[in-house]
Amino acid sequence: MEIMSAINIFDIDEGKLGIWKFKESDDELLNSFRFSKNEKEEFQRLKHEKRKREYLAVRLLLNEMLGEKTEITYNASGRPELQDGLVNISISHSADLAVVVLSDKNIGVDTENIFRKTEQVANRFLSEQEQQNIEASENPDLLRIIYWCAKEAAFKFSKTPEIEFKTQIIVHPVNSTPNKGKFTGELQKTKPYTDLTFTYIFLENNVVVYCVEKEKIEK
Repeated sequence: MEIMSAINIFDIDEGKLGIWKFKESDDELLNSFRFSKNEKEEFQRLKHEKRKREYLAVRLLLNEMLGEKTEITYNASGRPELQDGLVNISISHSADLAVVVLSDKNIGVDTENIFRKTEQVANRFLSEQEQQNIEASENPDLLRIIYWCAKEAAFKFSKTPEIEFKTQIIVHPVNSTPNKGKFTGELQKTKPYTDLTFTYIFLENNVVVYCVEKEKIEK
């Protein structure tokens, strides 16, 4: 597809990650998408142009990743699923970035512009220990965004409608490095708690974070 020259599709250990930095006009996106009856009805219910752009961009990216037309449905808790249900999907978007991750594993993904201001709301989603770790780093503003994305990704991974970001999603200390890296955390909604592995990737002014359950090492 000609307009999708800025797409990146990565084979990752967990499956496939698609990232599209889209600069196309509303008309270009609209003219490039082939609607099903259900999709047309969903699209017409969207009121804001931003949501319409995000809707189209995510689905165009998904179709490019799979090489065929595939619909996204939503379960009772509002989580996205593929119509055929063969693999798990998680989606995210920022102002000009669409992100889709596909995996046989349960997975969650989030993306944000690294210059988004989160300091004023930090108390709502960060524990005291996490805030101390962030403030002790060389770049607290950037690390705060990474923590925010990690908790959003963990929320999507959890498939739980109600979860407390501050106390039930724990992010362990992160040593941010250029380009990409990994860190760990824990989902403490119900026992037994779930150990998580997070991976982050920087793309221009955006960071993408996805998470899966940490592999257990048999003794």
